[in-house]
Amino acid sequence: MLESIKPIYDDVWDVIKRYWRTYGALKALLLSPYLHASFFIALILFPLWVNQSWWDLPLTILPNILGFTLAGFTIWLGFGNDSFRSLISQSKPNGASPYMGVSAGFAHFVIVQLLALLAALFAKAAHSVAFSIVNVEDVYLAVAIASGDFLGFLLFIYALLSALAATLGVFRAASWADRHNSSR
Repeated sequence: MLESIKPIYDDVWDVIKRYWRTYGALKALLLSPYLHASFFIALILFPLWVNQSWWDLPLTILPNILGFTLAGFTIWLGFGNDSFRSLISQSKPNGASPYMGVSAGFAHFVIVQLLALLAALFAKAAHSVAFSIVNVEDVYLAVAIASGDFLGFLLFIYALLSALAATLGVFRAASWADRHNSSR
């Protein structure tokens, strides 16, 4: 049975590696102005994540955004005519085509939203356990909880700002389509 499951996991891992490489890997993430802005916004909004119920925001907001994102991604996959799709699907010297670059941006947006939702769920569960059975006066525990809350909230803000990144990616593609159609 393990032999029949391994190829399935290998395939999933292969797709994740292709997405990550096309997105730009850790370098693209660490150099992202959207991540930088998210960090500062999360710091400024500390009264929200210090509150024990910060996770209610992502659990309320992100499922709706995720639905729109998946619909937008589907529209992107059929964007433009065959000639335009063929043009933007041609690989560049670095290996990724513009089509795959925008698609990786959408995939990143979806993945960040899912991670933010998971972080909110874990925070909600951890807080219910931590505050019911553990001495919260412990400084180390308090720092660990605050750090986790900050990281979870940071992911939430990054998920929101990734909407801007995905929107600008689609706008960039629309400008390519406009240029392509104007040159015909």
